[in-house]
Amino acid sequence: MAINPAFRGHGTYCYMPDEIERYFKTYPNGFQTGSSVIERVGSFFGVNRAPVTGVVGAFRDMGMSHAWVRLFGLEGAMPETPTRKLIDKLAAAGIHVAGWGYCHGRNAQREQARAIELSSKYGLSAFIADIEPGRELGGTKSKWDEREFDAFVAELSKHFAVSNFGISTWPVLKIQNDPPFPSLKLMRIAADRVAMFAPQAYWMSYPKQVHYDATGFKRADYPPDDPASFVRLVTDSWRDTGFRNPLVLTGQAYWG
Repeated sequence: MAINPAFRGHGTYCYMPDEIERYFKTYPNGFQTGSSVIERVGSFFGVNRAPVTGVVGAFRDMGMSHAWVRLFGLEGAMPETPTRKLIDKLAAAGIHVAGWGYCHGRNAQREQARAIELSSKYGLSAFIADIEPGRELGGTKSKWDEREFDAFVAELSKHFAVSNFGISTWPVLKIQNDPPFPSLKLMRIAADRVAMFAPQAYWMSYPKQVHYDATGFKRADYPPDDPASFVRLVTDSWRDTGFRNPLVLTGQAYWG
């Protein structure tokens, strides 16, 4: 199956477009870095070339081929000017960009319309819906009616095409799978209409006992407090529950 280049390789997620731009504004000045990839390659071939600076230079030096830019959250759309500036700058540098939006389910039709409208506004052909059933945000837990969820996914898959549409969600679906919030069943509904799933493998100090209890996996095979072990556990838990979609594992780091 074809898959959008913004879903492949090594990339990053830009939660606050204006903060990302501000943080890397002076890059590489103020950062403790060695020579950039561009400088090293240029030096090898005897070419003197000024390093790329700012956010584009930082992303390139980290070997990132794509970026997911947050278009909206429960509080509404991200500020237009910094969002457009970041997207245009990355796209002009050949970094593939996809839109990302948190979809709570409180007003599925509005979230669906917002995903389409904002992606179109910024010229983005790919979109990732962040759907975390049972997550409490804004005073309520994310809850999806199965029929409403089916219609929501169908419409976004139709608009963006399967190859350009993905879902970001819980890392181990069996944990967040209470009857009111059936994460496993909902993701199975979506499986044939998304190019990939992006399990949020925010490792911190995982795996923990809850992960072994939910999956039946053994500590000996997936040692605790080990990021690589947790990534393997997450991937294997998705395969063990029957998903064959490509998985884009999203880790987490705090910049600043």
